[in-house]
Amino acid sequence: MPNGGSDCCGTCWFNTANEGDPDYRKGPPPDEVRCTIRSLEIETPFWTYCANHPHHNPARVEVPIGPVYVTDGYPYTRRVLEQSPDTEEIRAGLLDLLGHMEEVPNAEYPTPTELDEEVIKQLMEFREKRAAPTLRTIIHFDPLAAPDGDNPFGQNRVTTVALAVEALVCIEGDSALDEVETALRCGLSRDAVTPDVSGGILSRIRQWWLRKQANPDDQAEDPMAAIRYHAVLGLKHCGSDRARILLREATNDPHPEVAMLARRVLTTKEADT
Repeated sequence: MPNGGSDCCGTCWFNTANEGDPDYRKGPPPDEVRCTIRSLEIETPFWTYCANHPHHNPARVEVPIGPVYVTDGYPYTRRVLEQSPDTEEIRAGLLDLLGHMEEVPNAEYPTPTELDEEVIKQLMEFREKRAAPTLRTIIHFDPLAAPDGDNPFGQNRVTTVALAVEALVCIEGDSALDEVETALRCGLSRDAVTPDVSGGILSRIRQWWLRKQANPDDQAEDPMAAIRYHAVLGLKHCGSDRARILLREATNDPHPEVAMLARRVLTTKEADT
């Protein structure tokens, strides 16, 4: 049994040993196991992962989505084994998947290798400029949108929005600072007249913030910190004075990890000037 997650190559329909079927193979595996969509030999199928697995990819998309990951053992952290190949066909496939993302997420099997997030991360890795308009649309998603009906894994769009912010800034640099400034306010602003330059995020976050203030027992919860954290990560790719001002403001973020990251990024930038 793969303790690192059942979304592994050993249970994938793109594993040659499984002959096109998902789940566990009956009988001993062949001497060589390969991924049919990546032309990659898989040495440890039950400890190797990617977002094309049927747990994440029920539509059976054959375009490679993100890297291949491997887990070496407890605590079962996934590290990159093989980077995604880079072809125009793969970029076009990722852009198509990005364009079909909806505000309401699927109730996907929860692992560090979820499909929508891997699409965004890979387009960010490619610095794919054609992704920018759709990333702006995704930034406007309601971060707290949840699957309709049963949601056993507590899925929402916080991580998706957070990664979209970082990816946009990585691709566009200082041209995306309006989006960064809005993201850095997520979960924090009480000012009802603050301009919502995102086209939607801030008004939704403000409603969540006010609900939190009405429930003091929830003060420790800060789900929007992920959005602010990835906005700070994006500021690594900006060189303007305005970017430094935003970083200085972020060093006062109430979430310690966001504030610490902002201090590190700001220190690096100031050392380079």
